[in-house]
Amino acid sequence: MGKMKAKAKRPHQLYKTPMAILDYMQSALSQEDHHDLQECIFEHDRHLTKTQHEATKHCSDSFLYTKSCGVIFSDLRATLFLHCEFLHAVNKCLDVSLLVEQIMANETCDAGKAKDVEAATEMQKKTERLEKGVSGLTQHSAVRMRLDKEVIANTNSQLRFALRYKTLARILHLSRGEEAGGLAIECAADASRQHDSKSNVTPDARIDDELRSSVAYETLKNKCMLGAIIQYTVRSKERLRVQRSGTKIGGVRADTVARLASIESDMVKKAVAMLQTTHCLHEKRERIAIAMRKTLAENVLLQTELDSVRSRIKQMHK
Repeated sequence: MGKMKAKAKRPHQLYKTPMAILDYMQSALSQEDHHDLQECIFEHDRHLTKTQHEATKHCSDSFLYTKSCGVIFSDLRATLFLHCEFLHAVNKCLDVSLLVEQIMANETCDAGKAKDVEAATEMQKKTERLEKGVSGLTQHSAVRMRLDKEVIANTNSQLRFALRYKTLARILHLSRGEEAGGLAIECAADASRQHDSKSNVTPDARIDDELRSSVAYETLKNKCMLGAIIQYTVRSKERLRVQRSGTKIGGVRADTVARLASIESDMVKKAVAMLQTTHCLHEKRERIAIAMRKTLAENVLLQTELDSVRSRIKQMHK
């Protein structure tokens, strides 16, 4: 009887390794929670094995763990950076299109009302305004993207994740794709309860208190967190791929930052060409008008000379 009580009071003595605790969780947690945590651990172990195979020489467990974590968080941040760059490229392209539309909106009306020289000057001003506006948008977008990348880097560090994901509820929330970018959602525990079909108790509350204070449990939880981050990164890459594949601007495929930049560049070049063409047309029209005025003046002289000749001919016939 005393031995049974001792076991009940000290469950951590029975579960000294992370895998032993995972086996214990099978009876303590719901089937879905246990399965998802198990997948997180397997994901982490696969990544650790891959890192070990890629190592050029034998390394200690601590060095291997540090290197593995470095790769995991580097991959996470790189993926989020890609999201950031793509969204900023889309926004900048749309901003440039709005600028072009604004500048070109009254072009026909202005050209029709203004005099030729004034119209040419106005077209030149619009060209300069467009180029200056695009330059300003480029600088603003670069500053915003740099600031956003700093936020991403600071928010998605290993230390911040370790502080934010202290509970199984939050880890499960991340592994299921219900939390983004390392930003903790306060209702994570409530969301986790919806997945818990056995009772209205969070996964953490169903683990023995003494067990939760053990080193093995912390090690297991850390593995679960790292595995959940890997899963989140994979989903983020796929989400970005799907998002890009469906992005079009003016019917043109815009699935990469390079294509967006090309669309933007073509848009500006065509707008400038239109303004310059309008300017040239005004110059041509001015030259034509000058030629017509010169021709009319010459025609007046010819007509006067013709009338004089006719008058002399009539006098000769009298």
